[in-house]
Amino acid sequence: MTRIKVISITGAGRSGSTILDNVLGGVAGAFSVGELRYLWRRGLIDNRKCGCSNPLLDCKLWPRILDRAFPEGIDPARVASQMRFTRTRYTPAAVMRSFHGWYRNRLSPLVEVLTELYPAIAVETGARFVVDSSKLPTYTYLLGQVPTVDLRIVHLIRDPRAVAHSRARRKEQLDTAERRPMTQSGPTRSAVDWLTWNTTIRRLFGRGTNPYMMLHYEDLIGEPAASIERVLEIADEQGADISHIRGHEVTLAGNHTVSGNPGRFQTGPITLTLDEAWRRDMSDKDRKTVERITRPARKSFGYD
Repeated sequence: MTRIKVISITGAGRSGSTILDNVLGGVAGAFSVGELRYLWRRGLIDNRKCGCSNPLLDCKLWPRILDRAFPEGIDPARVASQMRFTRTRYTPAAVMRSFHGWYRNRLSPLVEVLTELYPAIAVETGARFVVDSSKLPTYTYLLGQVPTVDLRIVHLIRDPRAVAHSRARRKEQLDTAERRPMTQSGPTRSAVDWLTWNTTIRRLFGRGTNPYMMLHYEDLIGEPAASIERVLEIADEQGADISHIRGHEVTLAGNHTVSGNPGRFQTGPITLTLDEAWRRDMSDKDRKTVERITRPARKSFGYD
């Protein structure tokens, strides 16, 4: 059975996963799928835009991938329904050993689907490795059960105050005609999510059998080439061509990501700059709320 290297980017939302995904997708031999867990609902049912700016069903690539993976067809509504078991509410089932048998039984239909999908992606794109920024720790846990996936894990983490400030801002999605706003949340919800997700990710994968690394958003922006080289090391892709990174300028090619932050539609040269607007614009009340909730883990993650 052919195994495909998959770099799973996991971490709290608004931590820079789309930036990392876009930059990694430009590495020679890589193919970025964006947030693949949304392929079924947002891509095949809602027919939202692929990263190539075409509705996914009109994309030149994804129908070929799906035909190869599922020559007899597949019901996206069924898979989308099964994907509910990767929601955050099922995190305890992934963490607690007493629930592992029950949880893996619930995930088994998804395992069967992804067992066919990832090899088809690699064949149709010619990629040596796939980048998946689905983020949820439960989805990364799912990938660890897929026999055709050779899993490598990048735990992307950002200052919780920056995450909370970003999640409070209005941001439009560009993959729908209505340009619906992305989900917004207050400082308490953002802080709890940051704490829960990051501690769970470290517990699940920090000492697991799959190659794992923690990458700070601030390091990615400050030293993009060195950060990407670190990621490539855990993927056994040392020496891959990263000439699209020159200092803080990165040249982004087109992509076929199925979902993600609106930044996935950017192409051409961009300059990576550290977004620390929270230091200037965040209210003292919101900042103190986030600091109080995340205090138990913030220092251990490098944010004193």
